[in-house]
Amino acid sequence: MSDKSSMEIQDFEKEPKVASWKKSLSLGGCTLRSIFPLKLLYKKNSELLFALVSADVIDPNGHNLPQYLFIRGHACIVVIQLNNTDTGEKSFLMIRQRRIGNGLLNLEFPAGMLDRNVSNPASVALKEVFEETGLSLAATDIHPLCDKPLFSSPGASDEGIYYFGACVDVSDKEFCSLNDRNINNADENEHIRVILCSREKAEEETTSLQARLGLYLFDDFFNKKINS
Repeated sequence: MSDKSSMEIQDFEKEPKVASWKKSLSLGGCTLRSIFPLKLLYKKNSELLFALVSADVIDPNGHNLPQYLFIRGHACIVVIQLNNTDTGEKSFLMIRQRRIGNGLLNLEFPAGMLDRNVSNPASVALKEVFEETGLSLAATDIHPLCDKPLFSSPGASDEGIYYFGACVDVSDKEFCSLNDRNINNADENEHIRVILCSREKAEEETTSLQARLGLYLFDDFFNKKINS
């Protein structure tokens, strides 16, 4: 292996999302004996975006775990219910965008990857809400809907999702201004339409597992809060 290749691997292992995965393995009682990046994809700012790796990992009983892993790091999702203080109407603040994974217009909640902000998912959540919807929230507005990240495919990926929720009072003017708003981010090929949805419409239309789970966690958290 060349010196350059060795340096590239060392730099890769220092990336926060890779270090976070390695820490998770250790906390689970596993031992990482070696790791080799098969393919690395970087963002324009040189941050690691995705990595396909081959890893030699031993569990606490001495058994090898499957060899291949897709590292994408953790992400956050924010479930926001808007309360129109003038009309009493309540709607969820959602976005619709076309996704390469299925080619469809998907109805989702504002979300984003943590990238290098692995220790501060709440700050990323606030940033993503503003960037994707134009709604500005304070740190005190959002609440963790679960006390830990939730994993959808830990057999192949390290990604865990932090879920946040908020109930936000807005005037009728702001309520109406958010609906049908278009947000475009040319750097990331994002073309987003902001949508205000009733609970029934959101459940009926969305095919996103993450959005469905977000609705459930939102109900569970805020019902408990009301009844406590």
